[in-house]
Amino acid sequence: MNRRQFIKNAAIASTAIASGTSWASCLTSYNPQEKNIRWAMGWILWRDFADRQIPLSEAIQNLSDLGLDGIEFSPRKDELSKHGFTRESFRDLLADRNLSVSGNYFGGTLYDASQRSNVLSAFESTLNNLKFYGARNVIIGPPARVEGDNNELIKVSASLLNELGRIANSEGIQLGLHPHVNTIVETPDEIDLVMELTDPAYVLMAPDTGHIKLGGGNEVEIIRKYSNRLSYFHLKDAAGAFNRPDFGPNMRELGKGEVDYRGIMSILKEINYSGWFNVEQDKTFMTPSESAAESMRYITTTLKPIYV
Repeated sequence: MNRRQFIKNAAIASTAIASGTSWASCLTSYNPQEKNIRWAMGWILWRDFADRQIPLSEAIQNLSDLGLDGIEFSPRKDELSKHGFTRESFRDLLADRNLSVSGNYFGGTLYDASQRSNVLSAFESTLNNLKFYGARNVIIGPPARVEGDNNELIKVSASLLNELGRIANSEGIQLGLHPHVNTIVETPDEIDLVMELTDPAYVLMAPDTGHIKLGGGNEVEIIRKYSNRLSYFHLKDAAGAFNRPDFGPNMRELGKGEVDYRGIMSILKEINYSGWFNVEQDKTFMTPSESAAESMRYITTTLKPIYV
């Protein structure tokens, strides 16, 4: 164990004890095999906690203390300056904490021709942000679900998805489509349709395990079906019946819901998946540091041993 890892493990112990989690269950040790996959958490957990925003610097410290590799960070307008950062100073902080940006989330009204130029402009800004931080994953959230024929909207959206994928690819960035409840790509049939209509060379899949579950899908079957198009993961656990539109009550920390993570990790080991896992906790009944420590415990004790 090197000095950096020793310091991290000491910090992990402090964080876990404060949150009531067994510190030993969260400790990490360097294993070169693990670097085939990298672990991140989303800023959303701290940003949207209990209607108040926790300082970004505190979130970064939590992630570093827990031994994570990165953060999914899709900054809102002026968000960095509100937390006392410039892009350069935030990048320096990440480097100092040995963290990377895993990816950015992007959304737009893909089926609305009148919005095409706005979508393309915003997408270029997102790609520029990714390149600044040395990241190579853009995660595409589908447009909001409508009353009526969502399949027709998927068909119209597919062309722009392919175009966005080609643009991203030309910049050395991979595009992953993210199925999500309350959007036009929610159900297994809708997932199949959009994957059928898009070019596998440019449009990959960034599965969200919790949203696939709540959308009525079998997360293991879907991940196996599209195992040759996986770019990135949002990991979240979920339980219970989804009552539209609020999915917050269904969200759980990893290992506390109904998602078959053992099955998922077994498939990913079979195919030698290489990429990012981002733990995205949309809602928690804990504090952010407690929630992060709880999910990290499950990663360390259950998920990593399956994959490695």
